[in-house]
Amino acid sequence: MKRVIVNQIKIGALLGYISLIVSTLANILLTPFMLYHLGASDYGLYMLIGSFVGYLAIFDFGIGNAVVRYVAKYRAENKKREEENFLALSLIFYCLLSILVLIIGTIIFFNFHRIFGRSLTPGEVETGKIMFAITVANLVLTFPLSLFSSIMSGYERFILPRLLNILRVFVRVAVLYVLLEAGFKAVSIVMVDTILNILIMLINVLYVLFKLNVTIRFHRFDSPLLKEVFAYSFFVFLNLVVDQIFWRTGQIVLGLVASTASVAIFSIGMQFVNYYMQFSTAISGVFLPRTTQMVVNNASGNELTDLLIKTGRIQLAVLGYVLIGFGLLGNDFLVLWVGAGYTDAWIIAFMIMIPGTVPLFQNIAISILQAKNRHSFRSIVYLIVAVANIFISVWLAKKFGLIGPAIGIVITALVGNILVINLYYHFIIGLNIFRFFRELAKGLFPALSISVLFGLFILFIPGTSWGMFILKGILYSILYFAVVWFKGLNSSEKKMFADYLPCKMNS
Repeated sequence: MKRVIVNQIKIGALLGYISLIVSTLANILLTPFMLYHLGASDYGLYMLIGSFVGYLAIFDFGIGNAVVRYVAKYRAENKKREEENFLALSLIFYCLLSILVLIIGTIIFFNFHRIFGRSLTPGEVETGKIMFAITVANLVLTFPLSLFSSIMSGYERFILPRLLNILRVFVRVAVLYVLLEAGFKAVSIVMVDTILNILIMLINVLYVLFKLNVTIRFHRFDSPLLKEVFAYSFFVFLNLVVDQIFWRTGQIVLGLVASTASVAIFSIGMQFVNYYMQFSTAISGVFLPRTTQMVVNNASGNELTDLLIKTGRIQLAVLGYVLIGFGLLGNDFLVLWVGAGYTDAWIIAFMIMIPGTVPLFQNIAISILQAKNRHSFRSIVYLIVAVANIFISVWLAKKFGLIGPAIGIVITALVGNILVINLYYHFIIGLNIFRFFRELAKGLFPALSISVLFGLFILFIPGTSWGMFILKGILYSILYFAVVWFKGLNSSEKKMFADYLPCKMNS
């Protein structure tokens, strides 16, 4: 059983990266294709509805994360009856959330023309209402069904859901290609997304009930447990809200003090920042159950630090490849993808990525905080940082224009997301942050520095065609992986990576 769980974590992390790469490439390829077939109006309407409904999605209140933690906790304590009762209470709560979203969605639906009537044409309002209704229905079904994907994570089953996500990307691209070529519009995209989402969630339900043999049974109304769960979930929810505020502040500020063109450029830069942030969650996302079990079994600070170092070094090796590659080739890509004039988007993204890398390769520490139920401080700090960023960004946007909000994010991230949080990790949580950075420096920091120095020579290769971009990307990839392999990784890390390869490499 232990070997099965280890394989689930290792292969699940690998599939997480594959899923992320596949979905990112699919989005990059689909964006110009959808713009061509839908036109700017329909595409903008599709993005508008998606963003608008996205705010309803935060009504999850962090319960999904709580399910992962408490299922892992009850499994570690071998409390089957408590697990059954907790899952029943969670399902009831999800159903209540679905009813709440349905009520709110219905009110918005019948007032849709009042909300968007001034900015949308009558035809767009009617189409938007249809898309909104379908998306809300998707969300209403998603809440109770998402319980089962959280259960799978709590049981440390990561392979199936990530395989399904990869399959969904390929099916979605193929179906949308056929439909858009046939003349269907934005409503069809929403329908495809809804159907695929529900199908995958139903597969998760079958897996949980019949493969994992999980029982969901109500035994009693446990008021103390509910208070504990809500106290835990509230700060997860608060963190989700803060993320929404922090990462969307730039667009809002520029919309108030600058122009829509500035908003568009800044949004493109932030799109790449979002892709970058997702790379770190492919590993950290599979470790909440494991860290919860370690905490339940009274793991020491040194043991948790060892876990932080092990995952942090792997995350840094992967993030370093993306960060340096984007710094070297990101501007060329933007010119080829959306045309000249978007250098500011590359500068904005790269500026934010650099300080953002530190909390990203420490993401496993968030799982440790959640396992210890000590994540409230982080959420409060991030709330303060987000609010401070609003005021700083307004002032900087007026002073420096488009780059101003990016500078604001960098400053607040350095102070709050790096300095304050690492002091908390070290002195309060008991993680040895000084040892963590010393271990990261062994091999990896020199390897990343060498990759930057030699990577600069790639910039002297002339040409900005797609062919030259691919050639530069291949040369950079060979350089980076060779340097990191021979200079950056230790023997155990080489063995772990070699285990994924068809032909094992010798260290």
